[in-house]
Amino acid sequence: MNILRYRFLPLILIFQFHFSHAQTTQISGIINRYAAVSAIDTCSGQLNVSDTAGFRPGGHILLIQMQGAEISSANNFLYGIIQTMNYAGRYERAIIDSVAANTLFIQKRLLNNYGITGKVQAVTIPQYAAAVVTDTLRCQAWNGATGGVLAFDVAGTLTLNAPVVADGAGFRGGAAYTAASNNCNFIFPETAYFYPFGSFRGSYKGEGVAAPITGKEFGRGPQANGGGGGNDHNSGGGGGGNISDGGNGGNNDEPNALGCDGYYPGVRGYGIFFTTNRMFLGGGGGAGHSNNALSSAGGPGGGIIIVQASDINGATPVFSANGKKAGNANGDGAGGGGGGGTIWLKADAAPANIIVRADGGDGGSTLNNNQNRCFGPGGGGAGGRIFTNLFGISSPSGGNAGIVMNSSNGCNGSSNNATGGDAGLVEPLPAIPEGDAGYLLPQIFAGPLSDTICEGDPAVFAVQANAGNWTFQWQQNNGAGWQNITGGNFSGAATDSLVLSSASAAQNGVQLRCLVQFANCFQAVSSAAGLTVVPTPTAGFTTSVNGYTVNFSNLSSASSYYWNFGDGKFSPLASPQHTYTAEGTYTVTLYAIEVCDTAVATQTIVIALAPTAGFFVPDTVIGCQSALIDFENTSSQNAASFAWSFPGGNPGTSAAQNPSVAYSAPGTYTSQLIVSNSIGSDTTTQIFVVQILDFPAAAFSVTSFPGGVIRFTNLSLMATGYTWNFGDGSAPSNNPNTDHQYAQSGTYTVTLVANNPCGVSIIQQNIEVVVSGVGTGEVKGLGRIAVYPNPAHEKLTVDYAESASQPVEIQIFDTTGKFVFLQTGLSGTTSEISMETLPAGAYRLAVRFETGFLIRTIVKQ
Repeated sequence: MNILRYRFLPLILIFQFHFSHAQTTQISGIINRYAAVSAIDTCSGQLNVSDTAGFRPGGHILLIQMQGAEISSANNFLYGIIQTMNYAGRYERAIIDSVAANTLFIQKRLLNNYGITGKVQAVTIPQYAAAVVTDTLRCQAWNGATGGVLAFDVAGTLTLNAPVVADGAGFRGGAAYTAASNNCNFIFPETAYFYPFGSFRGSYKGEGVAAPITGKEFGRGPQANGGGGGNDHNSGGGGGGNISDGGNGGNNDEPNALGCDGYYPGVRGYGIFFTTNRMFLGGGGGAGHSNNALSSAGGPGGGIIIVQASDINGATPVFSANGKKAGNANGDGAGGGGGGGTIWLKADAAPANIIVRADGGDGGSTLNNNQNRCFGPGGGGAGGRIFTNLFGISSPSGGNAGIVMNSSNGCNGSSNNATGGDAGLVEPLPAIPEGDAGYLLPQIFAGPLSDTICEGDPAVFAVQANAGNWTFQWQQNNGAGWQNITGGNFSGAATDSLVLSSASAAQNGVQLRCLVQFANCFQAVSSAAGLTVVPTPTAGFTTSVNGYTVNFSNLSSASSYYWNFGDGKFSPLASPQHTYTAEGTYTVTLYAIEVCDTAVATQTIVIALAPTAGFFVPDTVIGCQSALIDFENTSSQNAASFAWSFPGGNPGTSAAQNPSVAYSAPGTYTSQLIVSNSIGSDTTTQIFVVQILDFPAAAFSVTSFPGGVIRFTNLSLMATGYTWNFGDGSAPSNNPNTDHQYAQSGTYTVTLVANNPCGVSIIQQNIEVVVSGVGTGEVKGLGRIAVYPNPAHEKLTVDYAESASQPVEIQIFDTTGKFVFLQTGLSGTTSEISMETLPAGAYRLAVRFETGFLIRTIVKQ
């Protein structure tokens, strides 16, 4: 529940008080609002309702359960007798705290329990300082979910210039139903107490505090205080009851010996015996059996009126909650009358002529159309129930049985075994129940604190909550979920202080919390406190010696550790690794430390090391015709002997510390070294590559291009390095293949030096160079090319779609004839050239074909 709602309540109440006492209100018609209740949260006072229109914070309501009783459903004379009332008829007042969508919150705790399936409703109780009833005041008739209740409070004078009426607003009478066919048989009468809906053998039962049973809606058996329906043929319906019985329906006597009599009329609605702190609508009368016309409905019962006023006066001081008379039947059985309703009336003063009635309705009479017929009349409804503090109020009377009318038979004017309803009761005025306990929530001010204790020690965990009628339940979680503490080495599990008498190591890590509850409704959960149980420490360890390094495995149980390795070194780690600097015998001591105690364990270890093998050999060794490798031994100094293995080498084995081995063939080889001493041995293996080279052979070819550009293609063999000398004084080149620009025409001696680790090969070649530019290289008959944009800035497109053949390459020269660009591998019909790296100026572009050039002048912006 939202506690903040209460902060505004006093202001609302004060406003309503001054407003209500400021005027006299004229009232008439329907003043109440009704809402079906679909759920009740008794912990928070939340009511889920069908409608909140007319419900206001601070407003008074009546909460009442209309149905929910259970009846005997056996097909015998016990049918309809109430077996269990459950919460049917329970009621109480409440004040609305706040209103939300389809939700009402009430201020105080409810006193009663309710069964939602029993048709619970909330009804507003208007509050008036003074009121004048100017026209008939009535309630909404019961519709199966809401209605049937008229309630209001008047702090001062209630002036009745019109009546307060709930006549026929109660449980509904059995509906008129005409059988589609009449298959009665005079030999086999219809005697059952129930039939399914639609059967010609029976008619509707009247409504009562027990809901209709599916498949048993028709027939003479009563529906608790709802009268039974007449059975085939044309018998009358039973009258509705309240706390007393209604009347039985009348028989149908057929003058023809072969006719279908109706000797099994509707049974009276039973009076309700479980009445303390309960109110009921009057039961509906059962329908008369009909096979001709829709005229045999049962009368509805009276509603409920709840009124309190300081004094009552006026021209029409009438309160009426009568059951309704059933309608007369023409040629069929008649319905039973409705049972009287319930009136709760409190006043400090009232006029002598005040009328307070909750009478039963009369049973329906039958019209026999001057024939020799005796159709069954309806039974009368029972008188209702009146609670009042006023004197001289008469007991509600039962309704009369209907009679046979317009018959030429001797039954004319008789009830033909129909009976009237029993009288009702006037009872002392009980207080209407209203809760006064607030929705106080348990609150936890301080939760339990985590604690660390030694094994075997006690501990106390406490929770502080606000004052209230709370229950306490401590819980523990050992990893399997929260469980209630019921015993063991705990006490006080149902109090605000939990005592642990003697902690065990198994309880280490347990979480503890407390549930603070109210009547299995509200609940607050404390924070969880951790229990740390420090066990008695144990000390122990094992060792694993690997050379000078020892791994210590701790077998102890403690929270901290301290190691003395016996060589002047120490460690606080749980399972340390320690490397000794010399061989020897050492005493190692472990201290397992807890806040409660310290345990000690010692061991003696001996450090004596086997050698470590190692050697160096290059990953790759290059030799000319053969390779000689010097193996460098890097083994530990305590190695006493060496065993080498060189598969494919010469020698194949050696015991030398640093042997030299020759390899005559290229390949990948493996070498192995085993070193030993008195303690043990060690082995290492390495893989390396041997390359055997021949002497290089230098060679190259030359390709000339216009403008003095020569392309040199390297054809050397077995070489790993190259040096070009172009014979024109320019810098040498070390590229394997290169293009060179000559500045002047002439004959040049070009030298290529090819080398590898085994030697050097030199070749020279004289070449003729013509530096003539590209101005005269264009050949006719090659077609046309186009260049654009020209001038160009970033990109230049060369379009050779109209050329006679596919070009080979595109060259660009500056104005001095120097070669500045080359593009080969041409395909398609266009090529795109980036101009961004060229300086601004004029250039000559040559498109070379197999048979010549097409040349254009271009400009770079």
